[in-house]
Amino acid sequence: MFNSENKTMKLPCGADMYYAKFGKGSKNLVMIPGLNIVDMEGTAGNLAYFYRKFAKEFTVYIFGRRSGRDENATIKSMADDLYDAINSLGIGEAYVLGVSQGGMIAQYLTAEHPELVKKLVLGVTAASTNPTMLEALGEWIKMAENGDLKGVLTKSYDRMYTPKQMKLYRLLIPVLMKFTKFMSIERFEDHAKAILSLDCSHLLNYITCPSLVLGAELDKVTTAQASREIANILGCRCHIFKGEGHAVYLKREFNKMVYDFFTEKE
Repeated sequence: MFNSENKTMKLPCGADMYYAKFGKGSKNLVMIPGLNIVDMEGTAGNLAYFYRKFAKEFTVYIFGRRSGRDENATIKSMADDLYDAINSLGIGEAYVLGVSQGGMIAQYLTAEHPELVKKLVLGVTAASTNPTMLEALGEWIKMAENGDLKGVLTKSYDRMYTPKQMKLYRLLIPVLMKFTKFMSIERFEDHAKAILSLDCSHLLNYITCPSLVLGAELDKVTTAQASREIANILGCRCHIFKGEGHAVYLKREFNKMVYDFFTEKE
C-alpha cells in the first residue's frame, strides 16, 4: 500500500533502528513520532494509510528509536541517532515533522544540522521541561518502574486526550492490551527519562528554516504555552487548536495544516 516498506538499518553505534518508508514523491519528508509504548515495528502499511495524503508529493520516512535498552539516552543522543540514520540513508535535505518527543529531537537536529532541514513543523512539543511535563513524566516513570503497563497506558491517555475523548479510550484500553504489540516497559522507561534532559531553548536561534509550530489548548503533557514560547523565539507562525488535547496530531485538521505548510510556495 502506497509503496510502504518496513525497514531496519544499522546505526554507526551498532544498534538497529526501525523505520517505515512509503510514498513516491520527489521530496523527502522525515517524521519523528513522540514517546510511545506501542511497538512501531511492522506498522508501515498502517502509517502509510494514515498519512496517505503525503504519499504522492513526498517519499516519507518515519523513524523509531534505536533498538533495545538505552539507559543513557538523552534527547540530544536521540537526535544524533536520527542524524546518523538520515546521513546513512543518503536522504539529504528533507521536510521535517516532529511531534511531542519527536519535536524535541527535531529541534536539536535542525539547530545542529540546518543543511538537512528545508522546512520544519513542531507539534505539541517543548524546548525545555516545565512543571506539567515533569508531573506527567513522574507518573509514567513510576508506573514503568513498577512494571504497570495498564497504568502507563491509562495515565498517558488521560493526559493525551480530552475528558470527552477518554470516555471512549478508557473502554478501549483492555482491548489494546490484548491485541497490541508493545515495546518492553523498560525501554519505554529509558525513553521517558530521556525527556528529563531536554534543554534546547538556547539552540532555537540557530534554526533559520521556515517553521510552523502547532499546539493544543488543552495539552496536559507539554502545554500550549510551551508551543507559544518556541514560536516566539523562532519568530514563526503558531496555531493553537482550540478544545484539543495533546493527541491533536492524530486529527485530520492537524495533518492538513502540516501538508499545506510543506507544499505552499515560499
